[in-house]
Amino acid sequence: MILADFSKVPKYNNVVIIGSGPAGLSIALHLEKKGISSIVIEAGKSNPDQNSQNFYKGKIVGDNFPDLSICRLRQFGGTTGHWGGNCIELDEYDFESWPINKVDLKKFKKESYKNLNIEGNFFKKKFNQNIDLINYNWSNAKFKEKYFEKIKKSKKITLILNCPFIQFNGENGKVISASVYKDKLKNVEGKYFILAAGGIENSRLLLWSRHKNKTLINKNLPIGNYWMDHPYHKVAEGILFKKNFDDYLTKNNLNKYIDVNCNYSFSFSPNFNFLNELKVLNTSINIGISKNNKTNENQFLKQLKCLAPSIINKYFFDKDDYNNYSFSVNLLSDQKPEYYNRISLGNEKDVNGIPIPVLYWKRSENVRNSSRKIVESLASFLILKNLGRLAAEEFLFNDIKYNHMNGYHHMGGTRMGNNEKYSVVDKNLKVHNTKNLYVSGSSVFVTAGHAHPTLTLTQLAIRLADHLSKLIN
Repeated sequence: MILADFSKVPKYNNVVIIGSGPAGLSIALHLEKKGISSIVIEAGKSNPDQNSQNFYKGKIVGDNFPDLSICRLRQFGGTTGHWGGNCIELDEYDFESWPINKVDLKKFKKESYKNLNIEGNFFKKKFNQNIDLINYNWSNAKFKEKYFEKIKKSKKITLILNCPFIQFNGENGKVISASVYKDKLKNVEGKYFILAAGGIENSRLLLWSRHKNKTLINKNLPIGNYWMDHPYHKVAEGILFKKNFDDYLTKNNLNKYIDVNCNYSFSFSPNFNFLNELKVLNTSINIGISKNNKTNENQFLKQLKCLAPSIINKYFFDKDDYNNYSFSVNLLSDQKPEYYNRISLGNEKDVNGIPIPVLYWKRSENVRNSSRKIVESLASFLILKNLGRLAAEEFLFNDIKYNHMNGYHHMGGTRMGNNEKYSVVDKNLKVHNTKNLYVSGSSVFVTAGHAHPTLTLTQLAIRLADHLSKLIN
């Protein structure tokens, strides 16, 4: 049910969930299946507006990064209101420093696929000795459209909109209530509390709650630290020799996964041996292709015709229709967790008196080095097999400043772990040294890999709900 009248909020709740994005709603929906009631508190309305988005403003220190109020949505359903929908799983080796393994999420796959409207038909096929062909599933699930009416009719889920969370209240590691603002400051009591407000807000609100309650949360936990995103940048462009490339795909039984006549993009990732031997970052290598004609030549092809006409004469089999494909290479890179990349509380405050977040973000030089090794490997392979030619961007080989885009994938800040010195929550997502406070979402990620985070965070959320259901029942 959806409550507009706060006076009708249950006096005491089994589970209090802060946030109605994919993490918060996945928890509430799983608890509902188990017959357990919950209350979901959403700061935004059913639709975003500018006044509400202003709450997401923050300060950025370091490398280029988009305005924090643009890359998040403050509304029911969270940022699924404008996400791209790409879903892919983390690799097994991404979990090496996590307190859980990939197999621990296996039993929650089907439910997460259903929540996100995907089939889960992921594959990883060897392309050459260094890289694998991979695929994404695209989700059309906007959680507002998919779940609003369901929540409205639910007898186990209570939703309160336009109700900003302020802080947790309690002492000695036990949360008694959550303070929210609905016309005035009010408290919601419960047995278990889950913060699922997003990859920036989780750190910000947990930091603020610790500041306001000195004995509730351990002062030494690295809340906000080890924050991550995926740098995204164009690294090369080139041409693929159509006949040779098609023959290679057929010979290696890859033509069933790549049909260049239909697929205008495909993706690779480094295999485990390549990651280990050359110390490259786990990266999504995204190839975008287009067929050339006399009026559609990319810059690389024009340069190649001038600088290496012998290549054109040898490998362009049909001069009339330019029997080749132009392609560009874009990398979505892992960003190793660094302590100094963090969310902190600023000096300015929002209208509710909570300090705005300050994001300290510095891209590691390892991103450039890793990208160069990947491009060099790909270029050498194209030459070796006569599949095409590739020209890398200058910044990969020169120590010059370069810009990048971002995946808008906010991860880390309340990371999982067994050691309180390096983590904020344990393997069950409970905040260390607390009795009943949990965190859900991509902020608990220990490493980023190259995977878009929504699928994994949904699986983790369902796993948390399953864990709580056993405690409650």
